[in-house]
Amino acid sequence: MKSDAKTYTTFDISKICDVYPTTVANWIDERKLKAFTTPGGHRRVSADDLKKFLEKYKIPFPAELFSNDKKKVLVVDDDKAVLKVISRILTKSKNYEIYSTTDGFHAGHLFSEIKPGIIILDIKLPGIDGFEVCRRIREKDKNVKIIAITGYDSEETRKKIMASGANVYLSKPFKAEELLKNMRLLIK
Repeated sequence: MKSDAKTYTTFDISKICDVYPTTVANWIDERKLKAFTTPGGHRRVSADDLKKFLEKYKIPFPAELFSNDKKKVLVVDDDKAVLKVISRILTKSKNYEIYSTTDGFHAGHLFSEIKPGIIILDIKLPGIDGFEVCRRIREKDKNVKIIAITGYDSEETRKKIMASGANVYLSKPFKAEELLKNMRLLIK
């Protein structure tokens, strides 16, 4: 979510500032806090305007309130059902901005375009396989975190993908908690 897309009610702001909603309404009426009125007569304040107000009047607020710290995640798997499951897992945590594709060539394009912090990469892909995608991405970016996933688990596959530059190797099926735990460890 972009900060300028978020709006706050007088009640939301009263909780942030530890004041009564009527105090917030007074700030708005006195034009100290810029707001707009909905067609239903409710006052709303954009995140940007609220942030400016809080900073101007030196009212403390949690830094994460206005940060867009969502980590960009690129999920690459030729199985659309797997893409949906992983996207659902990541969406529930609300910490990730999710992009996905079903092929390795498009993964390379998306990688260059969105610059994700983490990639969840299936090894068996049509066209260009996950090993090659991993190598090419690693050549361009040493810092991106790569979680390799596969339904064809073997020691040889694990060694080969780790040698290609993956940070973590998970065998399908894996538990949601296992994926999220590895992601948290990688992005610390």
